[in-house]
Amino acid sequence: MNEFTDLTANELATLMRNRASMYVLLARLYRQEPDDVLIEQLGAMDTSDQGTPEIMAGLAKLKICTAMRADCDLTELAIEFARIFLGTGGQDSAFPYESVYTSPERLMMQEARDDVLLQYRREGLDRATRFHEPEDHISLEFEFMAYLCQQAALAFENQDGAAASYHFEKQKNFLEQHLLRWVPEFCHDVTRLGRMEFYKAAAKITADFLLMEGEVIAGNVAHRDEVQT
Repeated sequence: MNEFTDLTANELATLMRNRASMYVLLARLYRQEPDDVLIEQLGAMDTSDQGTPEIMAGLAKLKICTAMRADCDLTELAIEFARIFLGTGGQDSAFPYESVYTSPERLMMQEARDDVLLQYRREGLDRATRFHEPEDHISLEFEFMAYLCQQAALAFENQDGAAASYHFEKQKNFLEQHLLRWVPEFCHDVTRLGRMEFYKAAAKITADFLLMEGEVIAGNVAHRDEVQT
């Protein structure tokens, strides 16, 4: 993608909603172990026109795993989830917290957590009470990006260039200051530690999607004062 200015307001709104949907999917993949609902959703997913060929290939691989039920036994996936992300295997893990990957001591609840919490509260958001993980958990960060994309979509639909620009700028800052600082390394660890194709495919999709996001964000600036119709 080159210029957002080549797209109409409706096309921009659709683009933002598609990006939000991908962030929602990624958030679910890392929030908890898979269940039947997620497996069915993945199996029914349309993997065409979902970004780069690498992303579509990763989604197709994930869909094949679920459709064939090969490498998708829920009990085994729950064990894999706990081993990789919760450290139950007694060895190194891919703990899904920004603080672990960005603090010198690799500890939880460090500066990254404080900063993302501030970002959420500036938007009037807070962590759901049913989710007890720290605010810099990867799922919460992905959900925040989904929220910002959805708000930008609404702004484009309402022909509000200033609001669209504001929410796109928030996306840019959060992507550059948070997600791109640690998620690529996290995905590398998931791939290294994964024994089942499910989470290896999930990590590849995540890494490729964020790579695409970085290129889109770097090469585009949202409208500040006007929106094409």
